[in-house]
Parts: sequence; C-alpha cells; structure tokens
Amino acid sequence: MTGNTVIFVTDKRQGNLAAYLPGKVRLLDWRRGFEMKEAHKILEGSRQVILPVPVAKIERNHDVNKFLKEELTKEKMKGQKVFGGVFSPEWKQQFEDAGVEYWDLMEDAAVVHKNAQITAEATVAEILKYSEYSIRGQKIIVAGYGKCGREIANLLAAMGAKVTVLARTVEARRFARAEGHEAVDFSYGPEEAYGARTIVNTVPAMVIREPVIREMHSDAVIIDIASRPGGCDLMAAEAYGIKVVAALGLPGIYTTKSSAKVLADAVLAHTQTDQDRKGEREWIFQIAI
Repeated sequence: MTGNTVIFVTDKRQGNLAAYLPGKVRLLDWRRGFEMKEAHKILEGSRQVILPVPVAKIERNHDVNKFLKEELTKEKMKGQKVFGGVFSPEWKQQFEDAGVEYWDLMEDAAVVHKNAQITAEATVAEILKYSEYSIRGQKIIVAGYGKCGREIANLLAAMGAKVTVLARTVEARRFARAEGHEAVDFSYGPEEAYGARTIVNTVPAMVIREPVIREMHSDAVIIDIASRPGGCDLMAAEAYGIKVVAALGLPGIYTTKSSAKVLADAVLAHTQTDQDRKGEREWIFQIAI
C-alpha cells in the first residue's frame, strides 16, 4: 500500500482539497467512462480515502455507493484510513466489522468550530441574496443556539441586526442573553415572528410551525440551514406565501478554498508523519461522482 490519496468529489470544497495535501493530482470522472477496474486498482494502491461531507452525498450515485461499501470493507483495505463527514450508523458498523480505521471530520472539534464560522458567513450571503431588507437594523430570529446558531447570531448582531434567539433549554437562552441577544423559548415564536423579516433555522426538527409562519410578513424569508428534512413546515409556508430557502451544505458552496483547507488540516493532523513529510505520498486521485 502506497501513500496515495483518493478523494471522491461532490462539490467545490471537495474539489479544492488536493491543493492543501501533498502529492501530484490526477483528475478522474466516474461519469465519463471511468472504468471500474481502474477504480479497484486505485483504491488498492491508496493509504487514505476522503469521502464527501456529508458522506450521504455518495448515495446520490447508486453505483458509487455500492462500490465503496464493498471495496472499503475488504480485508486488503485494513491499514487504510477513511475520512468523511457525518457517517451513518450503517457506515460506521461496516467499518468497525471490517476493522477499517475511519475518521468523522464533523466530530473533530476544530473542524466543527471553523465550519460553523464559515456557515455563518455563508448564511449572511443567503440572507442578502433572498431578503429585501438590509441586515443592519433588521430584526432577525435565529432558531437554535448550537455551534452554528451561535456563530450566526453573533455575526448578524455584529452587522447591526436585532437578533432574537429561539432555544429550548434555559441554559442556551441564558448563554444567548449573556452574549447580547434577546432569547426566548420556542413557545414565544409566533409573538417574535410578527416583527421579523428573516428567520434562520439551524434545528434539524420541526420547529418553525404554522403558528409562527402565519405571523410573518408576506415579504419575509426563512433561511433553513438544518439538514434534511429541515425544520420548517413547508406546507404552511406555501399556504401563507412565505419564501423558504433550503440552504444546505453552505461550506461546499461558499468560500470553498477556505472550507477545503479546514478539512485538509484535519486530515493531515491524523496522517502526517516524518515519513509523509519526506514525500512518500505520490498521487492524489480526485474522482468526480
């Protein structure tokens, strides 16, 4: 097994990864006659494989999904490291059963923190794209005060927005208030929505419901960055004519080079040795899927 790296590319962030890793790059495209036997050979000759963030993006291509689940868990792949983001329980179980070492990049504290910062910047871009109002002076609701919710709320406040945080727990609301925001329980959502022109949802559960949506102004917008199925009642939003933007995978859309470097730094932290620094790794195979 050589020091080669294989990257499966589904977005610009993944496509920029190679620029921050040592090795000569070879571009391949699964969609344009890339032969299965060559894929077998490349994987067998690699020491690390980098899957998308989230790994679920692979499932859009049935052939690639099936191929990787079979190949990456073969006996001869032991000793190889597999990286990706948000591995499903099924993926984790298959790797553990096969004795394959894997790293979930979205469980790396540094990646999560930097990813949240990038997501906040990208969320601002989405607001400016879809809202008819300036951020400064605007009342904006941020639903959820986890890592992304906190970064978004703080960035919007720094830009002059009047931020109200909706959070379930007393601790989260106290934390939000300590950082200078209004903060209430979700039960106060309808009352807060009346004066807001933008809601940013970060909660991957149904929290922006009909009672909130019906109080929103007709030109308001909901930016939902939560993973599917999101946290907004889409039927209610359609009934009241409220625009909902499913803003998923923002680091793979905005600032893609900075986003790629965040992932690359985490990969290098888990793989780089003195032998690596002497140039053992030879090739980086980027496979578009």
